[in-house]
Amino acid sequence: MIMAKLRFGIIGGGRGASFVSSLRASGAEVVAYCEKNEKTVARLKRELPDMDKVTFYSDYDEFLKHDMDAVILANYFSEHTPYAIKAMRAGKHVLSETTSNVTMAEGVELVRAVEETGKIYGLLENYPYTKPNLAMEKLYKSGKLGKIVYGEGEYVHPMSSDEQNRYATGVMHWRNWTPRTYYTTHALAPIMKMTDCMPKRVTAMAAFAPEVAKDTALNTGDAAAIIMIQTDNDAVFRVNGWSIFFPHGSHYRLCCTKGGAEISPTTGKMRVSYGKLTKPADVEQCEAEYDCEWPDKELGEYADRTGHDGGDFWVIHEFVKALEKGETPYWNVYRATAMASVAILAWRSVLNGNCAYDIPDFSKEEDRKLYENDNVSPYPRENGKVDFRCSSIPYAPTADDIAAAEKYWKEHQ
Repeated sequence: MIMAKLRFGIIGGGRGASFVSSLRASGAEVVAYCEKNEKTVARLKRELPDMDKVTFYSDYDEFLKHDMDAVILANYFSEHTPYAIKAMRAGKHVLSETTSNVTMAEGVELVRAVEETGKIYGLLENYPYTKPNLAMEKLYKSGKLGKIVYGEGEYVHPMSSDEQNRYATGVMHWRNWTPRTYYTTHALAPIMKMTDCMPKRVTAMAAFAPEVAKDTALNTGDAAAIIMIQTDNDAVFRVNGWSIFFPHGSHYRLCCTKGGAEISPTTGKMRVSYGKLTKPADVEQCEAEYDCEWPDKELGEYADRTGHDGGDFWVIHEFVKALEKGETPYWNVYRATAMASVAILAWRSVLNGNCAYDIPDFSKEEDRKLYENDNVSPYPRENGKVDFRCSSIPYAPTADDIAAAEKYWKEHQ
């Protein structure tokens, strides 16, 4: 029996465009696209092959009427939950980029929608699927390192004012209102997946350095937020995401009872260390660096040609294969909302004297009840007001900062 190809729709013509080739390489097809900007639609048709076979929509509700199996959400960071819920209630499976929810109540609503509709939900978090991170996951799960005691994950991405303004294309753009803890999946997800640990308790503090926001419309003066997490197996994780300091790069480290491993942010090699008494018999040296390999060489060669060091391909490939089997992918709605809860509650910790918060388990109705009406958000509502600030110390861009950002936007329309 030959299985029909899974039919996908994509919303978001910027980031979403990078997923078309990975879907096709994974055995699926793209049949519909939702994008309002006519210039972006023209670019997609011009730059991507076989787009004459894709139906384009500017209205999301009309897009959801298209005959397709699943939707990839590549819309704005702060908008994913309502779009995901609407798609699932329209009978579509959902793969959602960035964060699953930006309020605790959204997390509750999302989990309930997945359970009520029976549709498959996945988070398109790509950093666990880079070549080094997959290699370190394989090593940890071999048992050679022993039990995780302490883990580190860093996503450090300094930006010039021009880079910030290029990505945040307006005063009200979500990037200008995002607290430093909120964009933490790139830091936390890899070490969660490597170890299968779930976060249970969180505390955080921020580093205020307002000079990083000069000449931009950023409403945070923080350069970083450091998050400490207690896990369900009594390990401790330290993570930071979207930090604006140097050196640039991502770094992951596992410190365990028998050995440890870390990924070099400069070479991508994996450094592995053992004690003399804990070194496995088949390992020659207590200290060594290794080149990392893809789990599948043929697919790895394709992944090398895709974005985010191959992670874009692997996370999409995993989701497509999960749908074909009728299974839930690793980054299901419960892991996704747990990570989002870390981001949200870590920021509350920053604003409330670094106090600790328990991470709810949204697979349990009693935990959902605690947060089902918790709608507070740092993102501006239609009236322009926010529920709380997105900077650890009160901060707002000056008139000169806004003028510099608007000058950049005008010159780069």
